[in-house]
Amino acid sequence: MGDTTLVTGGSGYIGALLVRELLDAGQEVRVLDSLLHGQEDIAAEQEQAGVQVIRADIRDADARRRALDGADAVVHLAAIVGDPRARWIRAVSDEVNVQATESLVADAATAGVQRLVFASTCSNYGRMTDPTVPITEDGELSPVSLYAEQKVSMEKADPRRI
Repeated sequence: MGDTTLVTGGSGYIGALLVRELLDAGQEVRVLDSLLHGQEDIAAEQEQAGVQVIRADIRDADARRRALDGADAVVHLAAIVGDPRARWIRAVSDEVNVQATESLVADAATAGVQRLVFASTCSNYGRMTDPTVPITEDGELSPVSLYAEQKVSMEKADPRRI
């Protein structure tokens, strides 16, 4: 096997697909996921495929450190996704989407992780004036939701200061 990649939120909708791709590419994969949406069946399938699944919340410092131990790379997908849910549980959304992300970045640096991929959202760009014209990462950031505001704040954060 190759390097170890930690995928936070790895039993979720996008995470499960990414985990499969990483396994197919010969990576050792570890998942940190609270299974908030009841994806125990996905986690069990991942374990059968050789994935170490840590069933814990990204806000749990001990779980983060355990998940990062020996990881070479991190793909951070764990989040309270979507504006209705983020607004409904604003405090939890801030803890997960902002504070836990900051803590993960700091913990990953301490653990010697060489690569960290932060998954963001196209919602960062707000409403497009012309939806037929593709937008790039150079587009103007104009978030119109709490979720997008949280993602933009993490994109703009200086990882050296976290």
